[in-house]
Amino acid sequence: MVLFPYIEQMEAAASEGTTAPVPFFGTVKNPIRMMMMEHETAGEILKQIRQVSGGFSVPKDGCISYETLYKALDGLEQDLHQHIHLENNILFPGAVALESAN
Repeated sequence: MVLFPYIEQMEAAASEGTTAPVPFFGTVKNPIRMMMMEHETAGEILKQIRQVSGGFSVPKDGCISYETLYKALDGLEQDLHQHIHLENNILFPGAVALESAN
């Protein structure tokens, strides 16, 4: 609700050859720092879930619900890692560079 709309404003300003408005949060690095902390927390939570579930291994006496849940958790973990990679390594550095260019 804060960072992504501002990135869009910066992109629009850059394409129009204007200057983006000054954000209330000072620099785009501030909300990026918060998002990266949230990414780290979410990753740690899923790491703990993986550990307590035995690596998403269905118990021998586990029903289809176990299998379905563990497959979904594995997919969630993979999606989260992809999401974090795209934001931390592509979007956020691009936003910082865009802000620096103005």
